[in-house]
Amino acid sequence: MNHLGKDLRKVTVILKEKYYNGSESVRTFKCETGSGCSPKSIGDRIIGSFADGEKGRIESYEIEKTKE
Repeated sequence: MNHLGKDLRKVTVILKEKYYNGSESVRTFKCETGSGCSPKSIGDRIIGSFADGEKGRIESYEIEKTKE
């Protein structure tokens, strides 16, 4: 479940500076799949890729906002 209240599959988000260092462009993450992508599911896991192309996993509470 994510606090943004929207489906995050295929959405690029900005991660919180509390968890990730750097400017907003460095803290981008493209969400692909996982229970945290849905606002209605139980779970926080989101799988996708970071700004540098590295694949990884984040938790939905680490998201600050969606990239405009």
